[in-house]
Amino acid sequence: MYFGSVRFFKNLILLAVIIMILVPTVFAFSYHSDVAYLEKQVSVLSNRLDDMKDPDLRVPDNHDDPRAVTVEAPAYQSLFPDFYAPQPYSANVRETETIYLTFDDGPSDVTDRILNTLAAKDVKATFFVIGRTSEEDRARIRRMADEGHTVGMHTYGHDYTGMYSSVEAYLTDMYDIYSLILEETGTAPSVFRFAGGSVNGYNSSIYQELIAEMIRRGFVPFDWNISAEDATSRGKTAAEIQDTIVGQASRVRRGIVLMHDSGAKGTTADALGPVIDSLRGMGFKFDSLKHDTMPVLFGYSS
Repeated sequence: MYFGSVRFFKNLILLAVIIMILVPTVFAFSYHSDVAYLEKQVSVLSNRLDDMKDPDLRVPDNHDDPRAVTVEAPAYQSLFPDFYAPQPYSANVRETETIYLTFDDGPSDVTDRILNTLAAKDVKATFFVIGRTSEEDRARIRRMADEGHTVGMHTYGHDYTGMYSSVEAYLTDMYDIYSLILEETGTAPSVFRFAGGSVNGYNSSIYQELIAEMIRRGFVPFDWNISAEDATSRGKTAAEIQDTIVGQASRVRRGIVLMHDSGAKGTTADALGPVIDSLRGMGFKFDSLKHDTMPVLFGYSS
């Protein structure tokens, strides 16, 4: 009989050994798959950036050769010579079990409530601001920085059609918000978020140039892998926002959370305290995005 025989027990032992090898292998692959994806995206961006570093690339070196080809740098590289991050691009720090709370479209009347909650919970966050220039909103930008949060660029005019009409138009818009942040905080911003994300329906024909040029200037782009989904036209209750964020956070080891800071997003401010408590209960710590934080990026085709 096969069952109970020596051959049966040999095969059983062999199966157990295979399982012992296979299970940790699968686990390791799953654990590192997000790292590999990010490294691939950064590699593509780096290759694109390398192609654009020299303002005057010549192939071949023999200038007398009639086959010599001169590749001129794009004219937009000479725009705004003071529009550079305060340090070179170096986004390679990847902290696991960490949540980065980010708020787009502020400052607004909701900003103070968000800042109050963050202070009460001892959490640092990131605000991707737009060009609101009332004295109250300028004071809110200063408060963000004074309380230790990261102030990043989002867009000045928030006009998707206009800003994504060309690389030049995008740089002009971003230079305006860069200048506003520098003026109010005294510190040049180094991180930014594309309006609509790095790849969207408005920039599909130029997003590679946009990303490469911003990285060439030292700025670090951040998309997200968790969304509060608080930008829907119907709107969400605070409880729904909390459930949405917590549910998505349960599937990641490192999360960049998209939320919105605008006058119509009072429920986002309502949800913030419970969201922080829930994420802490799951074992996450919190931090703000910095120039050396490895970004989350949407799919980037080479």
